[in-house]
Amino acid sequence: MKKLLSALLLLIIILIVGGLGLRHFAQRRMESAIADLRTAIGPNASFTYATATPRMLALGARFTSVSYRDPAVTVTASDAVVGRVTGTALGGQRFGHILLHDVQVMQPGVTATIALLELDGLVLPNGGPARPDGSEAPPRLDSVLLDNGRMRGLHVAAPASQLDLTIDRAAIAQYGLGRMSHLDLNALSLQINLAPRRHVAIGRLRVDGPDFAGQIASLVQSGHMVHAVGHRHFDVSGLAVDAAAPLLRIGHLLIDHEATANQDEVETTVTDLSAWPMPPRDQSVLHMIGYDHFAGMIHALTTVERQGGQMSLHPLVIDAPGMGRVTILADLDQIPVDDPMSLMDTARIVSATIDWQDRSLAGHVLDGLARSRGMEPDAYRRQVIGNLDASPDPSMQALGRFLAAPDRRLRIALRPPRPLNLLMLGVALSMAGDPATAGMLGLSASTP
Repeated sequence: MKKLLSALLLLIIILIVGGLGLRHFAQRRMESAIADLRTAIGPNASFTYATATPRMLALGARFTSVSYRDPAVTVTASDAVVGRVTGTALGGQRFGHILLHDVQVMQPGVTATIALLELDGLVLPNGGPARPDGSEAPPRLDSVLLDNGRMRGLHVAAPASQLDLTIDRAAIAQYGLGRMSHLDLNALSLQINLAPRRHVAIGRLRVDGPDFAGQIASLVQSGHMVHAVGHRHFDVSGLAVDAAAPLLRIGHLLIDHEATANQDEVETTVTDLSAWPMPPRDQSVLHMIGYDHFAGMIHALTTVERQGGQMSLHPLVIDAPGMGRVTILADLDQIPVDDPMSLMDTARIVSATIDWQDRSLAGHVLDGLARSRGMEPDAYRRQVIGNLDASPDPSMQALGRFLAAPDRRLRIALRPPRPLNLLMLGVALSMAGDPATAGMLGLSASTP
């Protein structure tokens, strides 16, 4: 018994002495790491805290009242836990784990607050490119590496831009150059207070596949995102855009994008779609033909040949139960593959086939035209159908048969002798009754 008590006493002494030694070692290691960090951030930045307690087995520390400041940004947190810190002042700092509470980020004109921020596998390079004055800029966002990040309670306010953004929860995985990243957002709300005021809300947004850091790098360096090979998946639910009244509702949006060096294959599905005209609504074409808003779904299969700048829709389907269903097969050229914002300016229609299955749109259009001419709708309808039936043009006769019995399908084919600019299509179709214009379009109509 005496030997057992002596052994236990010796073990306790060893643990106490060893613990004190480990604590002393951890304290020295923490102080060395903080010194390295301060060296890494440079003389123009500061890192301060109220208290720091080493985490003996985690190569890190727990801080309270943390603050980081440099000429461009100030970051504060009520407390922080930093674990598994490795790296040097030359090679950059790697943080195995960071947990921050009550974060505030302040830049000129922008303030952000975050209730909780948790980061795993964060690597920060020690500096960015040199500024014009010769000083070293902070690391660029595209040069950061992150294995996993989670955030809760984000609020961003930009009074100068009249923007206010909140996100309930967000998670990102595999962020860094060359990595296929993943993003998951819940309950996003964006308020744009500039006139006309807008509010955008998203229930959930999930993005899988893109190299976010590479896209940011291309935007910084060239002003646009470069083409990247691989698969991307976008999943958005509960999208709403409002002004003084509703403008847009999307129940679910799915985009699958398969990109190779020479080709892009994109499948897009939009369900539970509702869209209202911009104010003043009583002057919109939709309102003039008797509809309050559009309600339906969209499905599109698109192939883009990058080298030739060609696009095929095979098909584009827009189905509105209260109006009708249109199916479009089309080939286009002069597609700006790296600048989609200029698509409408440059793209041309090579050929197209449009199938229309009417539910009420044809009658609404005829009634609206009758009202604009001060005529009784049935009399105007008989007049239009009679004129079309008497036309020598088979396409006009087909259109007359369709209007007389709009439950049948109407097919319109466009085969212009020369590709037609996309912006000119609406103007050309409005003049399609003119034989010369119909010939320019290569337009024909039939009721198959």
